[in-house]
Amino acid sequence: MSAHPRSKKRGRWIDITFVIAILTLTGLTLLLLVFSNSPKVEKDKDKVTANDPASSEEINESDSVYPGIRIITETSNDTKNPYAIQFPQSNVPEFNETVKAYTSKLKKMYLNETAYLKESNVKRKGELNISFEVFQHTTGYYSFVIHSDMYTGGANGLSETKVFRLHSQSGQMLEMKDLLANNEKSLVKLATKVRESITSDKQLRAYLLQKQFAEKTAPTWDNYANFALKKDSIEFYYNDYEIAAGAAGSPIVSIPLESINDLIADSFKLPKVAINPPPTVPTKEDKKVTEKQQTDDKAVSGTEKVVALTFDDGPNPESTRLILDTLKKYHAKATFFMLGSRVSFYPEIVKEMKEAGHELGNHTWNHPDLTKASPEKIALEINNTSNAIEEASGSKPTVFRPPYGAVNNSVRAQTTMPIILWDVDTLDWKYRDANHLLEHVKKHVKDGSTVLMHDIHMSTAEGLDAVLAYLQGEGYSFVTVSELKGQSK
Repeated sequence: MSAHPRSKKRGRWIDITFVIAILTLTGLTLLLLVFSNSPKVEKDKDKVTANDPASSEEINESDSVYPGIRIITETSNDTKNPYAIQFPQSNVPEFNETVKAYTSKLKKMYLNETAYLKESNVKRKGELNISFEVFQHTTGYYSFVIHSDMYTGGANGLSETKVFRLHSQSGQMLEMKDLLANNEKSLVKLATKVRESITSDKQLRAYLLQKQFAEKTAPTWDNYANFALKKDSIEFYYNDYEIAAGAAGSPIVSIPLESINDLIADSFKLPKVAINPPPTVPTKEDKKVTEKQQTDDKAVSGTEKVVALTFDDGPNPESTRLILDTLKKYHAKATFFMLGSRVSFYPEIVKEMKEAGHELGNHTWNHPDLTKASPEKIALEINNTSNAIEEASGSKPTVFRPPYGAVNNSVRAQTTMPIILWDVDTLDWKYRDANHLLEHVKKHVKDGSTVLMHDIHMSTAEGLDAVLAYLQGEGYSFVTVSELKGQSK
């Protein structure tokens, strides 16, 4: 009889244990469901990131004409915060890190500012352009002169020039102390030369801020750290916010090496021998005859359909050459609107364009919005690019396209070249999709269209064959913009 109550008690404990087990299993099931959904949340996050404007960035790396030097290009054609950044990289980690840190700092500053304006509902369009040029000294030192222009919609922008120097073989980064023989004494004499050069130059004197002149030209190492060593001169760059106001880019003080030959170290001294005169160069008349011989005189029929294919922002070694091969396959002529900053690195591609009968166009030096620039800045952007194209190909560009299609009377006043825009924008910079390129052309191209593409994108180069095959099948012939507009001579 005594065993029965114990059995009843044991049954209640079994029930309680069973309930607890059920609750535990239920809790574990809920936890598993939560964790199983977490990857979906991450995927959603990735989806948001993919739609972020920053995802429109394209980064390209290519070799330059200078041994051991590569060119990194970062571009974004996002309508709210476009930027185009070019900087050098080498086989020297210290140099790479220093240069990368500098350009990244400017890029971060720009993106933070444009993001702040967007969050504040301030409707301003920003712009950042960073490009560089290279000077090589006979000792093997490269001087990389990096020019930066940043604008975030306010009254003023930031214009800055920074110089980095590197030996092509040893990897040494040259400083002013390495250049001067008797460091302190030579620096004082160099400072005197620089001051004399500034005060004797009418243009520099006009831009000079007197209150900063003594401070910024004092004989300190920091004041003379931003220099480029060229074959026959040393150039000092002063940023706009330092000693100049209203200048078109950073003012440059150039000191002939011959005038300071006694101040510099022996390995940098100029040889005391006469320099032979440069070889004779073709005259303007010679060039005109050559151009006439190279011009394709094929007439454009008034009854056939025509289209002008145009390519902006190049040249680029891989994608531009693929485009040239495709154009040759279809016996097509096109117009290339080139950036001077890229022409200076790939002159051989410009020569190939010319020899193939394509039209050479000017697209400024480093892609700024010219409507926000001073007349002096506009003239420099256009003229320097025209000079680079002529030096590379033997011919000046015949047409001009302003970056972003932004043009006003001030821009028009700085060039005599016809200003060429477009009526079909393929948006190849945005989609980076070879298939989309063809779909867009099918929908929008008509007889007499001027089509905008970019030869710096490999997706455009890869999609061009299908585009040309379609247009040719529709009865189109391919002409330059000058032929289309009746401007060819």
